[in-house]
Amino acid sequence: MKFFWKCFFTIIFICILCCSIGSYFLITTSFASSLDQEILIAYDSVDIVYYSIRNELQEISDMQDHSIFSDIEDLSSVQNEWVTKTAEGLTLRNVVGDMSFRISDKNKKIVFSSKFNKLDNDIITYISRESRGYEIVKNDQEYYIHSVRSSDLLNEQYYIEIFRDVTPIFESRVSQYETFLKIIGVMLLFGCVFTFVICKWLMKPIHKLSRVAREISGGHFEQRVIVKNNDEIGNLANNFNLMAANLEEKINELKEEASKQETFVACFSHELKTPLTSIIGYADMLRSKKMNREQMVLSANYIFEEGKRLESISMKLLEIVILKNSKIILKEISAIDFFESVKGIMIPIFQKQNIHFSINAEKANLMIEPELMKTVCINLLDNARKAVESNGQVSLCGRLEENNYIINICDNGKGIEQNELNKITQAFYMVDKSRARIQGGIGLGLTICDEIIKLHGGTLKFQSTPQKGTCVFISLKGADAIE
Repeated sequence: MKFFWKCFFTIIFICILCCSIGSYFLITTSFASSLDQEILIAYDSVDIVYYSIRNELQEISDMQDHSIFSDIEDLSSVQNEWVTKTAEGLTLRNVVGDMSFRISDKNKKIVFSSKFNKLDNDIITYISRESRGYEIVKNDQEYYIHSVRSSDLLNEQYYIEIFRDVTPIFESRVSQYETFLKIIGVMLLFGCVFTFVICKWLMKPIHKLSRVAREISGGHFEQRVIVKNNDEIGNLANNFNLMAANLEEKINELKEEASKQETFVACFSHELKTPLTSIIGYADMLRSKKMNREQMVLSANYIFEEGKRLESISMKLLEIVILKNSKIILKEISAIDFFESVKGIMIPIFQKQNIHFSINAEKANLMIEPELMKTVCINLLDNARKAVESNGQVSLCGRLEENNYIINICDNGKGIEQNELNKITQAFYMVDKSRARIQGGIGLGLTICDEIIKLHGGTLKFQSTPQKGTCVFISLKGADAIE
């Protein structure tokens, strides 16, 4: 069952249930209150009959000479006759008319009855001396309160019974139930209409959420839900939009990663294809053709060079894999000593190409892995060397900023376009492929540098202006100043 119909039927059921329970208790309470009042009136009525008959019998008893009954064996029958005659001569009225009553002796024999001769008087069995009680009896379609009182008349026990008609109370209850059912029917009709409209209105934002979710599942990750409410559904919509934004970002990242992997595989295949083609070609020449010694040495040299190139690619890829899955041990080393060791390696190379190389480093203690960090600096300085012409300038500087040590390598070479800066750390990516191949580059140096800096918990940033030069900034944590 749909959530809409669950809400619809739940609201209708709760409304009908609450209304039914409330109406039932209201009708029942009203009926019980009216019945209690009639019972009190019935008790009062039976008392009126008792006192009226007792007073009449007292007057008769005072006028008679009781000595005449001394020879009569059945005094009880005479007393019953007096009670009967007194009751027959008694006329009592109330607001609804004559009061119907009945008198029975102690043996449950009916002495007098103005009505209801066919109704039993078994209730007398449960009435003790000088007490009273009642029961509800039904005669055909009429209801009566049968009220009984035990009384002493002429020194004998009699039972006075009153039958009070309470049919209107029961008819009123039935009428109230019928009216209630009609009201429930009308309420059900209008309640269904209003509940349907309200549920539709409440479900509208959820339908929008569902529609947008379907569109997102279909690949339209830019879709969002328009939030107009500040209630729970509005919060749900906001959270849904936040989830969709994060999902879109993750999907874009996955697409970018997939694109990088495709590019990596394509570049790797291309890098392998060129040396392999050369190796196969020269090997085939050595195998199938007669060549003089000079040609054989030249062909073997080509095979050797391309083999070394393949070895270089393999070793650098292996280095990247190892770096991604390794942990390093940092050592404390003087920044001045570290810069001097790098200078010692690079000075001959720069002097050979007539490139001006300068170093300027502030004193500090660095927490680094010296050999790996030396690899980073050498790679970056070598890239700077390739970017500048003869008589160019390359600088290696270091400065302390709070607890961070900033290493920057700058050159005045060709520079890099802004749209290329975010790609240069990708494997096999080369800004100028033809120049890079001539200079022996394969596009893995900056990838290795980036992985080493990540292992140190630092950052690697590039700033470049075409035809003016490039600066690389390395930020290392945990540096201490030396006084």
